[in-house]
Amino acid sequence: MICPAAHVGDATARVMALGASAAEWQDTFATVGWQASDGALYSVASWDADDEFLAAVQSTPVRPDWDVDTAVNIAAAIRAQARVVVYDPASGDPVPQASSSTILILPGDPEAMAAAAGLVRVVEGDT
Repeated sequence: MICPAAHVGDATARVMALGASAAEWQDTFATVGWQASDGALYSVASWDADDEFLAAVQSTPVRPDWDVDTAVNIAAAIRAQARVVVYDPASGDPVPQASSSTILILPGDPEAMAAAAGLVRVVEGDT
């Protein structure tokens, strides 16, 4: 998942709404360590994007049952979900380029996909 720095808070809310607890994914986009040629910064997160995850991340966010203290900002999760673009490598289409208006889900090796989306690593550490 490639997220513009400006949308990290919203994207964090989106993945938290998919998790089993607030702690599970609250640091998913903690490292903003990638940069586009225009200087824009991005966070790249990786995990197995199986069919169940891809369906869930494209559906309307709802408050998870565990979130009794309203830790998840559902309005932010909805904003993030509206920016999600899922790339299907089987489509034969070129890999979408990172942009300030989209949160890209690119199946495959996160570092290779980030490079294919036009990003270079500027901070070492977790993707």
